[in-house]
Amino acid sequence: MSRYLTTQGIVIKRNIYQESDLIVTLLTPNLGKIVTVAKGARNIKSTRLSNLQLGNTIKAHLYHHDNRYWLSESVSVVNFLNSSKNLSQLNLLFYFLELINRVIAENQQIDGVYSISSNLILAIDSHQAKNYVKNEIDLITTLGFGLPDEITSFFESQQYRLCQQKINSFLESITEVRFESQKLIP
Repeated sequence: MSRYLTTQGIVIKRNIYQESDLIVTLLTPNLGKIVTVAKGARNIKSTRLSNLQLGNTIKAHLYHHDNRYWLSESVSVVNFLNSSKNLSQLNLLFYFLELINRVIAENQQIDGVYSISSNLILAIDSHQAKNYVKNEIDLITTLGFGLPDEITSFFESQQYRLCQQKINSFLESITEVRFESQKLIP
């Protein structure tokens, strides 16, 4: 494998590391979920910080060394927070990113997850409840979790809010932890 590579990725998590660095978790089409170090990304002169916002799709230039990916450059492809969003859109985005981060292990690649994730973020951005729930159902089945009949019946009867609540409960039972993003809205 080449030490240098370029890939698209969705920013699913970011943590501050040392004074001016970031640990950025990306969901990529070919590498799956990877954790990268963005040296100097928090520096005032860095152009990468705005690209590395949660939910953004970026073109990432990576360097692989010592079993770690180093993010040398990033270019924004789709900015989720480019236009104003309401609280429910942000909550759905944070919920989805938290879900992906919990159910996919580091360096795990599952076919179809990146495409479904991109479609899901697009559905959030364009206020398409039906497409959001459909992509969430597709994600659950792609990940290999069985889908309860109750969720399918709510979706088929176009009760998307109830369907999403049942999906949330189902996923919390799988992960055995309440999602932090659900604390944003009572």
